[in-house]
Amino acid sequence: MLVSPLRRGALLCAALCLLTMPALAQMPPGAACYCLKQAVDSSNADMTAKNAALADARAALDQLDQQLAGLRAHVDVNNPQAVAQFKQLLEQRDAAAKRAGGEALTEAQAASNRYNDAVAAYNAQCAGQPLPPPPSAPFSCPMR
Repeated sequence: MLVSPLRRGALLCAALCLLTMPALAQMPPGAACYCLKQAVDSSNADMTAKNAALADARAALDQLDQQLAGLRAHVDVNNPQAVAQFKQLLEQRDAAAKRAGGEALTEAQAASNRYNDAVAAYNAQCAGQPLPPPPSAPFSCPMR
């Protein structure tokens, strides 16, 4: 059975969250929730950036689609240079479609899964509790 890269990433993130739970339990009171909140904030920022990159890729694709639609009716098929320029624009459109439907989409989905996993971990341990102020003693959050 093949596991998609997106599912593999979600499983890895869940495993890392489970591995860090014992380390979080040994931290000063409130520090575990503080670290989990940091993980939520960090993964939210990453998700926002990846979704913005996906939106940019889709906007670039839409612009190329519009250019092609406008140009298609006016291309002189008897002019090799005009046909070559149209083909070049088609190749750019195909590359933009590959980015928007491939790497950018996969990264946005993976970032959303990491955010959802971080929120689930925070809710599982800290739901209903007020977030304490940052611990006064220096400490570092376990790797996420």
